[in-house]
Amino acid sequence: MNNIHTEWKTLDHWCCNDFERGSVGKYDVTMKDVGMPAVVHFRLKDGASDDWACDYVVVSREGESKTFPLYTFVEKEVAIIGSETELPQKVTQEVISDQRKENLVQLQGVVDWAHKHGGQNYWAGSMSYTNAKSYDDLPKFMQKSTDRQQDFILNGIIGVVTTKLSALATTPGLCFGTSYHKLENLDSYRFYYEHLDCTAQYTPDFLNGWKTDEGFGWQILNGILPQGFTACKEIPSYFNVTDADLNGMLGCGKTISSEIEAGKLYITDYTETYDITSGLRYRAQSNGVSCMVAQAVCLFYVSDDGHFLPAAIQLVPNDRDYLFIAEENSDDWLLAKMYFRNASFAIHEWVYHFLYTHATVEPFEVASYRCLSRAHPVYKLLRPHVRTVAAINAQARVALLLPSSLPAPGISVDAKTMINLFYKTYNLDKLNIPKVLKETGVDPDKIPFYHYGQDTLKLWKIVGDYVEAMIKLYYKSDQDVVEDTELQSFAHEVAHDGFGWEDGNTRGMPDKFETREKLIEICTLVICTSGVQHAAVNFGQYETGKFVPNFPSIMNHPPHKKGEANLERIMATLPTSKQCFGVIALLYALSKYSRAEELLGQFAEHWFYEEEAVAIQEAFQDDLKKLEAELIIRNENVHRPYLHQMPTNVPNSIAI
Repeated sequence: MNNIHTEWKTLDHWCCNDFERGSVGKYDVTMKDVGMPAVVHFRLKDGASDDWACDYVVVSREGESKTFPLYTFVEKEVAIIGSETELPQKVTQEVISDQRKENLVQLQGVVDWAHKHGGQNYWAGSMSYTNAKSYDDLPKFMQKSTDRQQDFILNGIIGVVTTKLSALATTPGLCFGTSYHKLENLDSYRFYYEHLDCTAQYTPDFLNGWKTDEGFGWQILNGILPQGFTACKEIPSYFNVTDADLNGMLGCGKTISSEIEAGKLYITDYTETYDITSGLRYRAQSNGVSCMVAQAVCLFYVSDDGHFLPAAIQLVPNDRDYLFIAEENSDDWLLAKMYFRNASFAIHEWVYHFLYTHATVEPFEVASYRCLSRAHPVYKLLRPHVRTVAAINAQARVALLLPSSLPAPGISVDAKTMINLFYKTYNLDKLNIPKVLKETGVDPDKIPFYHYGQDTLKLWKIVGDYVEAMIKLYYKSDQDVVEDTELQSFAHEVAHDGFGWEDGNTRGMPDKFETREKLIEICTLVICTSGVQHAAVNFGQYETGKFVPNFPSIMNHPPHKKGEANLERIMATLPTSKQCFGVIALLYALSKYSRAEELLGQFAEHWFYEEEAVAIQEAFQDDLKKLEAELIIRNENVHRPYLHQMPTNVPNSIAI
């Protein structure tokens, strides 16, 4: 019945500890009959010392039951709407419509944008985020679960250093503060991960053949920066490689032009990124002088025997003294590959990892709390995929991204300046992986062993089908989208407060939705960015960087010329032990799954109760299981398995 309320009742079992963590309480109460309630209210007793984490409430009356989902902390009082999923314009009961609006007003007083409170001064030049100076300042319902937080304390950047790396102080050859593990040759770097590898995720034999061009090429395709190349349409004027340089490498009678025409050449070009005018701030080398990152360009080719291989690397534009041609067992070539990998390090960590996943998803979490009722289908659809990111980002902005952070001295480029540089050209379309692959001329089916590309497209298709089915279940037409006031408010806040707060550039985020197709596209992008893409660029970090020569984070000498490299030069150039500690700890921490991890397709929180919606979720789960089985068979029949896009390795959301 509309706007008819019962009296308040105390829920209490005499001589029992009610509402203990993990418990389910049943209470029989007699009160005024108002029919099956539309909204239930709970209020903590005055003087209650603990907040109450409530998943859901079930009300039973005359043999009928109704669920009221919440899944959050109750700090004083809460009003919970029933499980029905409804668009705001479709709500017929005034009490529900009014309660939706009141709940959002309350949340808007608790969750807000950092830039509105002067909290984003340091992070000007990037998207906005939750208004919280630190993790402890976040609203409690946005913080990590107890298990997640304990895991972060134990395995996080601070925990690893204090519990793992500090243990090395008792190991012969290492003493913190006085001397460090002596690095005499490349294998000396194995010392670090041999003391940390026991529980970290890793792909078997990932480092096998790391020196070889085949191993190098495989990591470009399936490592933690698998979008770091494009189809080569022409050789840049400052890249001085010629047909004569590649004589015999491409195959008899083949030239650079013919291989470009055949679609067999690919390129990575960091020239513009590391130009002196880019505004990047560099860390100090071991001698105190600012380090240099090579303006590296690398040309790749698909060989006749089916491998993706580097052909040439140039470290300084327009200077053939710094042009290196593939040559196995050459110190010059090995060091050139190391400079190229170092140029990739900061771009991966600060751009493809933090900016393109972590920072991208947080505006959607903030706006979902502020603008979408818990009864809204888009809230229910996105919540499993956005609800953990603000917590880890609040910790990252303090522990990882500041110049004073533990890993900072070992990473060549300052996080803020790199993020600012790439945010100038940031657009959500750069995160739409199927679009990106097509626009960059990269067809995963035409590149041997490009498992990331093939697996990712399959996951995007599965997620896209799931999102489309859910959206079209609740939005019967584009007009339903246009008339949804909560959705339009959500779009406006993400666009103008999330991405365009500083310069009005909404960076590809529409400030209003006019079609179901655009809504489907954005929701698919959010879910895939938070789960699929983050898994690809995050969980392989430790296996990639634990052996420093494979993925050096900083170099202590400028790029070498041809003929200058030898073991002594290589060892003097690679990071020192002192520079390694924080970086290895960072990579170890970021590659750890939590005990509380929820994987793609798992729904620990039950938000959708309509039979059709539940069937859509089950179909989604079935599609993921089929892909998992397919990838298991594939991985059993390839020399190097690729695991990071298997559904059972893809979390629902960004929590680390």
